[in-house]
Amino acid sequence: MEFYEIEAILEKLHCVNRDSWEQARLISYVMAQSNSTKQLKPTDLIKFPWDDKNDNTGNTSVNTEDMERLRKKAEEYIKSK
Repeated sequence: MEFYEIEAILEKLHCVNRDSWEQARLISYVMAQSNSTKQLKPTDLIKFPWDDKNDNTGNTSVNTEDMERLRKKAEEYIKSK
């Protein structure tokens, strides 16, 4: 292993046990929800750093330029078939 590889490994070290942590959260969620009268979410019980990174609430609107570009690509694709 080279020295320049260490930073990448340390950044992704928390991903090694991510599945185990997700499983533990799901089990605790099921137990808590079965004993609760309130509606819960798994993130209400345990919040992980990667939960915020999966938030895809960015701008997903399509402007007219994109629509025209996609129409032209679709027409070219249809003509090629």
